[in-house]
Formats: sequence, C-alpha cells, structure tokens
Amino acid sequence: MESLNSPIVRSPAFFADAMLGRLARWLRMLGYDTSYEKVISDEALIARVLAEHRWLLTRDSYLVQRKVLRDRQTLIASDHLQDQLRQLQSELHITFDLSDGTPSRCASCNKILTVIPHQKAAPTVPEYVASLHPRFVQCPSCGQIYWPGTHWTQMLTRLHELRTS
Repeated sequence: MESLNSPIVRSPAFFADAMLGRLARWLRMLGYDTSYEKVISDEALIARVLAEHRWLLTRDSYLVQRKVLRDRQTLIASDHLQDQLRQLQSELHITFDLSDGTPSRCASCNKILTVIPHQKAAPTVPEYVASLHPRFVQCPSCGQIYWPGTHWTQMLTRLHELRTS
C-alpha cells in the first residue's frame, strides 16, 4: 500500500474530551490529529494533553476552571457541531480545506489513511460503490475503508456553508 500523496497533517494536535466525540471525528476527517477517549479521568486527560503536546477541547467548565492547561485549552460553548466548528474557526483559526476530496485521517482511530488499489477495495465495499468510485483510502490500523460518497459530499457542503457564513 502506498501512503497518500500529500496527506493533510495540520497543527495543532487536539484532545477532545468525552463530550465532543462527533467534533473529534470531524476534526480527524479534516486532517487534524485528534485524540479522543470516551471514558477518561480528568487527571489522565490532563496528563495526556501535556505529554502529547495537544490542545484540549472541552465542554467541561469545571475542567477549564482548574487552569492546569490555561494556555492550551478551549471551552466549547455549544452542543451543536456547526457552532463548534465555527468557534474553532474563529478562535483557533483552523482551516477547512479539503481540496483532494478524500479524508486523510481515520474518523474512528485517528491514524493517517493510505491509498489502496481499486481491485483490493472492490470486494470489500458494496458493488455499486466500487463501480462509482475509482479512489479508496484505508486505515492501516482498524481497516476502515473510505471513499468520496454522499457522506463526504454532505460534509463538504456543511464546510462550504461555514466558510461563507
């Protein structure tokens, strides 16, 4: 398997707390290295953020008040994904450029995806999908296969709305 020609690798690296799983998946698809643990203590979360030099994204105002990570955290104000992305765009100046048309990180496990040959992907995806899409990428860790289908098109539409609003 070859790696993506030019995978989108963006800074900063994030750690999304347990309340931000959907945001974590989106950031990964956008090329941002984003750790996420569904169950993690505040102490373990802080230790990982510090050890891995990540920026904490949290909905937990009590965690923010502890001020351990005062220069490396953002309190996410909204429960709504679109508002969360807008806040990150405004406050952290993250970009939403997906010019190559496919994700570069696995939404599930955060690994950088690799391009796989069509003939390898075709038997593992629905026949209709294989007939429509010439390019597939796969996670080398969990094996998830991605292609620029309707979910990807909907994601691009939402990102375009963010850029133009």
